[in-house]
Amino acid sequence: MYAKAAIPVYWIVNLIDRRVEAYSDPTGAVEQPNYRLRRDFGEADDVPVVIDGCEVARIPVRDVLA
Repeated sequence: MYAKAAIPVYWIVNLIDRRVEAYSDPTGAVEQPNYRLRRDFGEADDVPVVIDGCEVARIPVRDVLA
């Protein structure tokens, strides 16, 4: 649904595996919409916050999971 709407980035906060999954580069409205890139960030990592293609901040995963 997000890829079809061309949402540029979305995160899944995976509480079970204690990580943040970041999806980017959506295909848009095609037959099988999807994201081309996926990056997983563990508790020791910082997730980049990207707006209009520019990194504006970083958020520690441990803060998101707290």
